[in-house]
Amino acid sequence: MNVRVMSLAVAGLLALLFLSQGLTAPFEKDEESRPAWIIVDIVHRGHWMLPDDVYGEVTRKPPLFYWLSAALAEARGGVTDEAGARAVSLIAAAGLSMLVMGYASAWLDGVAGWIAWMVLLSCYGFCSHAAYARTDMLFTFLLFGAYCLLYPMLEGGATGRYWLPAGLIMGLAILTKGPLAAVLCGLAVAVYLLMVRRNPLSLAAQSWAWGTLVVAAIVAAAWYVPALIETHGAIAKVQFMQENLGHFVPAKLGGTGEASRPFYYLLVRFIGTSLPFSLYIPALLVASIPLRASARPQLYQLAFLIAVLGLFSIASAKRDDYILPAFAPFAILVAAIITAGAGKIPPAAERLRRAVGLVAAAAMLIATAGGLVLSRQPALVGWLGAHMQSSDAAYLRLFVSGARRPHEAALILAAATASIVALVLWRRGRAAQTAIAIALAGMAGVSLWIGIIRPNLAARRAFKEFAIQMRAVTAGQPVYTPDGPDYEISYYYGQPIRELAWVSHTRRYQPRYVLIQDNWVKFRHSVEGSEVLASRPALDGHRMVLLKIGSIPFEPNHDKH
Repeated sequence: MNVRVMSLAVAGLLALLFLSQGLTAPFEKDEESRPAWIIVDIVHRGHWMLPDDVYGEVTRKPPLFYWLSAALAEARGGVTDEAGARAVSLIAAAGLSMLVMGYASAWLDGVAGWIAWMVLLSCYGFCSHAAYARTDMLFTFLLFGAYCLLYPMLEGGATGRYWLPAGLIMGLAILTKGPLAAVLCGLAVAVYLLMVRRNPLSLAAQSWAWGTLVVAAIVAAAWYVPALIETHGAIAKVQFMQENLGHFVPAKLGGTGEASRPFYYLLVRFIGTSLPFSLYIPALLVASIPLRASARPQLYQLAFLIAVLGLFSIASAKRDDYILPAFAPFAILVAAIITAGAGKIPPAAERLRRAVGLVAAAAMLIATAGGLVLSRQPALVGWLGAHMQSSDAAYLRLFVSGARRPHEAALILAAATASIVALVLWRRGRAAQTAIAIALAGMAGVSLWIGIIRPNLAARRAFKEFAIQMRAVTAGQPVYTPDGPDYEISYYYGQPIRELAWVSHTRRYQPRYVLIQDNWVKFRHSVEGSEVLASRPALDGHRMVLLKIGSIPFEPNHDKH
């Protein structure tokens, strides 16, 4: 085994360990509990072709993520828990870190490869989605892998060694999140060709381009064709018109209208969740001008970054997970600017790079010092929390309350020490070593967030223990709620918590269990029943209350089954 392969293996293993922090935290709301139930549906009901969620709705995404997760659960003896639902995303994230390192090492050198790897793992926006039971990380891994394989062919290396695996991987990406994979790859390639002053339409005359698309289509058709036949084409309306086109166009043109935000939202989120290395963006832009003087591998990654941020910025729906594919090329580009030797980049870019090293190191040191000060100023914490959003205030309180615990204190100390080392290295003019120290400080901060604060917040927000207790109290009998679907409690309860409109129409009402929030005063006064179980207070102070009642004063809705 050569040194490069050994380095990649070590990097993958370290990434797997680092990103697995918080793997067993409970699910909150429906973000992860709904996909997790789809995995349960495959494992325990055998619905491999068209799995559905706890409320009977067929998955809105292609099933590759769920297939892999279900296969992993089967290998574990049918166990379907939080760690199992997140494992595929975790493995994909570790694989993506290896891919980033390998690309940077091949284009630049081994040091740049490790720096790119560290930059990626110091970006909170990337790490927070690693151990996450959703399709996005697997999609990002496959999409970026296919895109990297296309580069040699664009530069004249059109052999089956590249386009065939590119087509296979792109097909798998389509089976993860739909035709968006082909759209993003095509857009990024077009941007790159324009950057190097080539006509994107020239690809139409390339046999390898058509071969790649055909192979991808064949792989995707293995599921899409049977699914379309079985649903009589209904699956196309959901996955193409709603999940893809519906999220792109605004509501007034027929879009879903979900997550509509200003055009600059995702760019701001990307910059914020990739700090402190997003501070290198001005130096990167200066170093890339003029384009003809830039290295083509650098432009190729820049094109992908532009395509991802550009496409989703003009889309109507804008969710934080949409920027996930942008972190891999960003890490490679930052590593390139950091490791560029004297005279390899314009003087203005060198000055910006040096200034960023100072600002980033100082900012990390100030942040850690500020955290230590806050941990000893409860009055200041209370004042700040009153002027913040509820979730941000909760994060702040958890950080302050745990700042003196050994594990959290050690991470804060590690971040502060790395920041001081970065300042020392900056004074000595060592750009690469300064960036490594900054990355270590960033990774300590990310570890604090994904390994301690976020899991603790999830434990305080989630109703896992309450749902398990509720099942013991009710012996698994049906439970209803006036609040509407609740994927989180349904997952841990083991069956759907139905809306009251789902109650069967019978002349004789039998005692039923109803789940409400304790602020449903009107409901409690309109029924005769007794409280049999109550949850601990959530962060907003409200509790979930289970009532056992003799009648339900609601007219059933016979349209729902």
